[in-house]
Amino acid sequence: MILSGDLKDFSLADVLQLLLQQRKSGVLVLSEGREKAELFIASGNLTGVRVNGETPESKIKEILIETGRVTKQEMVDLEAISRDMDRTLLTTLAAKGHLSEDDRKEWLQIITEDMVCELFGWMNGRYEFGTGSKAQAMAQLNISTEFACMEGMRRIDEWPRLREALPDPKMVFRPTGRPFDGESLSWDRLVLGLVDARKTVLQISKLVPFGSFRLSECMVNLWHGGFIAPVMAASEEHEAPIQADPQSEKDRKTAMVLGIAVLFLVFATAVRLFSIWMVGAVQQTGAEWQDPDDYEAAISHAMTRDNMEAFLIDHAARKDSLPKSLDPLIEEGVFSAREISDGGILFYHKTGEKAFVLK
Repeated sequence: MILSGDLKDFSLADVLQLLLQQRKSGVLVLSEGREKAELFIASGNLTGVRVNGETPESKIKEILIETGRVTKQEMVDLEAISRDMDRTLLTTLAAKGHLSEDDRKEWLQIITEDMVCELFGWMNGRYEFGTGSKAQAMAQLNISTEFACMEGMRRIDEWPRLREALPDPKMVFRPTGRPFDGESLSWDRLVLGLVDARKTVLQISKLVPFGSFRLSECMVNLWHGGFIAPVMAASEEHEAPIQADPQSEKDRKTAMVLGIAVLFLVFATAVRLFSIWMVGAVQQTGAEWQDPDDYEAAISHAMTRDNMEAFLIDHAARKDSLPKSLDPLIEEGVFSAREISDGGILFYHKTGEKAFVLK
């Protein structure tokens, strides 16, 4: 062992960058509680990974069995053939036609990348690096250390959002039937083909050649794109979660303020127009009262002290004189003695042709 320490003091990204700068070859062992991982490094770059005894090869084996491409008994026989011929299981699977050469290379690469990137979430464990021939034995492919560090840190930032969108791995989705046009998004297309309204997200994870982060990313992308929808326990569905966008939130608040301002302006305008209409209506009504008897009859129903005074002023203006007493107006039916009493009019005295006193 030539290098060791705590991940909380020296992160996995820091350790890998140091090994890359020094062009070291060997095995970097990580431990966190009962979890253990081995990263195989050649000249500073990653060539393989094993997590709790599982390798990318064993992951591919599980996928082939889960998808029914190879039975469990066939897999046992193929493993025996691989040991007898001293070659990898993936080579035998490709030779027997159970796995195309393109799939073998692509699956091996993507599974290895995912297994490595998930280790960046180990924050409180320990690391130990040592040199030896074991690294060369696992040298199956070459993964850029710089890429692994950048992708691993990106996933740490993205994980909270994905876990919030898919909080339960037992969620079940169904295809919506919307045509999928993402030609370059091969992983999204693969996941979409596995969504059938029966399998949970956890079950689908056993059928795809990548880890939980990439699967969650595909599921959320398909959900937000409207290609899949969740199936609830009572055959109910809910809409995809809306991702908070600070700019959109700001625009929404601005629109709300503008909307309130517009409503206030409309209300004020309506009040003003109503006031103008009322004034015009009153003027028009006064103009239509050409017959004094009609006018007097119209106001006789609500004769109070205030409108009595207004009536007498108008009466003087129209007839150029005032009555000597209120009795003639009572006799004419303009108002009643009760209305005079209710209005508080106790005394009327004519002081001139167009002048009077009400008490």
